[in-house]
Amino acid sequence: MPEQATLNRAQNIEQLRDRLDQHHSDSHSRLGHYLIDAGLLAPEQLTRALEKQRSSNRRLGEIIIDQGLIAPEQLDELLVRQLDIPRVQLGEFEPDAGLLQLVPEPIARRYRIMPLMLHNDCVVVATETILQQDALESLRFVTERHILQALAEPGSVERAINEHYLQKIDSDDLEHYELSLERNDEEQRMWQEAEQLAKQQPIVKLVDSMISNAIVQKTSDIHILPEHDKFELLYRIDGTLVKIREFPKSLLPAVVSRIKIISRLNIAERRLPQDGRIRYSDKGLLVDLRVSVIPVQFGESIVIRLLNKNAGLRTLSQIGFSASDEARLRDLLDRSHGIILVTGPTGSGKSTTLYAALQEVAKTNVNVITVEDPIEYEMAGMRQIQLIPAINFSFPQALRHILRHDPDVVMIGEMRDLETSKIAVESALTGHLVFCTLHTNDAPSTIVRLLEMGIEPYMIRAALIGVLAQRLVRKNCPHCLLEDKVTALMRVNLGLDDSDVFYRSKGCEHCHYTGFSGRLAVYELLTLDEAIRNLVHHGASADEIRNLAVKQGMTLMHQHGVTLARQKLVSINEVYRSCM
Repeated sequence: MPEQATLNRAQNIEQLRDRLDQHHSDSHSRLGHYLIDAGLLAPEQLTRALEKQRSSNRRLGEIIIDQGLIAPEQLDELLVRQLDIPRVQLGEFEPDAGLLQLVPEPIARRYRIMPLMLHNDCVVVATETILQQDALESLRFVTERHILQALAEPGSVERAINEHYLQKIDSDDLEHYELSLERNDEEQRMWQEAEQLAKQQPIVKLVDSMISNAIVQKTSDIHILPEHDKFELLYRIDGTLVKIREFPKSLLPAVVSRIKIISRLNIAERRLPQDGRIRYSDKGLLVDLRVSVIPVQFGESIVIRLLNKNAGLRTLSQIGFSASDEARLRDLLDRSHGIILVTGPTGSGKSTTLYAALQEVAKTNVNVITVEDPIEYEMAGMRQIQLIPAINFSFPQALRHILRHDPDVVMIGEMRDLETSKIAVESALTGHLVFCTLHTNDAPSTIVRLLEMGIEPYMIRAALIGVLAQRLVRKNCPHCLLEDKVTALMRVNLGLDDSDVFYRSKGCEHCHYTGFSGRLAVYELLTLDEAIRNLVHHGASADEIRNLAVKQGMTLMHQHGVTLARQKLVSINEVYRSCM
């Protein structure tokens, strides 16, 4: 987009009103003549396009694009100039609540518009591309007003819809319920009424909007945090908690009850923690929600983990491995037997890496069986087993049976105990390729952890072929980079030169003012050769194994993070926080 157009964007309603007052649409020429005047269309080309338009009843713009006379982006830019459409920057706009009721949320999402203001009895809407005629007609029908367009930056309309429609949802109705609850002083009476209110439309719609907006914003977790006189709604986006909205404390019982109802939890139980699940399905979108309810000081705290069944799967090449490490990992995947461990804390992307590896292995026409709790992604061509703790169907029980099911590859969700670990090792020794996760800080200490769990050194030496330890670090937002300050102690601990310059992001509307946009994996890959196997057999420490692996070319996790920081992809503080 031209720099001048960016500078001329209206940033608030007053500036936009000035732009619209200068609007002179009556003087515009027809599109065909405008294209000829701009030198983009020859008269004979226009004549042929008009003849085809009369015979096909299609729009002129569609015809000249189909004929390859002009690119769609070029046509949009010309229409913006011809129609004198103003440009806006949505970060500072505060739409009126009545205007949001005039254009309902489903209509706004369908046509990807954000209503901004009324101007001379016309509704001004922000859009990222010029609206087609049928969309304009539908909006005129819904609003009973003429529609004026303003062009916004890519991605900003969806962010504005998520922000403003959730904030304005049924405010009048919710206030009614707030007052109703505040009049009840008895706790038991309050919770009985909350159970009834949880089934009413405003509360149902509020909870549904919390979930649906979280999915749209690619949230990994929804947090409902009770405080003394309010409760907060927060989304974890790209690993960062983002505050979305505050609600009156009196609404908390109804919201908690609604979430318990849909996740089939005990509404009457408010003293003990509870766990539940919801499956969200809408127009082909399938998302599993894991609900955790814990009683805290000011009420019940809720965290909902979102597992999108239709998104999130990556290939091995998309994880972020270097060329040499990806080649080493693919060599491990080509083996017929052995254990490959992926380690790291909760939320470090272990499952994503495992699924990427499984996709590669599945290309060789092998029988893949997984044992998971829960099944995070559904993969075609694999047998995936969901554990059911309520009937004592856990990892050991499942593994004993699947080894009789002729597997070539087995994926175990987690090594939680000695029994599971022994079965996994024995499976690798009897000709199976086994994938598993484990909670350790780095790759060398994983071997020590297996010894501490009770696995014999000779079994580890014979079965283990590779360990991948990883973390997820938050990427810098590319729109608001600035030079970062690095402390002297951090430079010493990370082995940095005084001349090294690093960057961080200060926060802008593109990144919800967090400074982060997406996440990357930082990792270290340890492959076991004969020298390292000898160390394992003699019970060597994690430091001895690490030193030998580094001499053989292993890049430590923090060193990989520093490489990413030098490329401005992540801040050096983020690397230090995650890896040290």
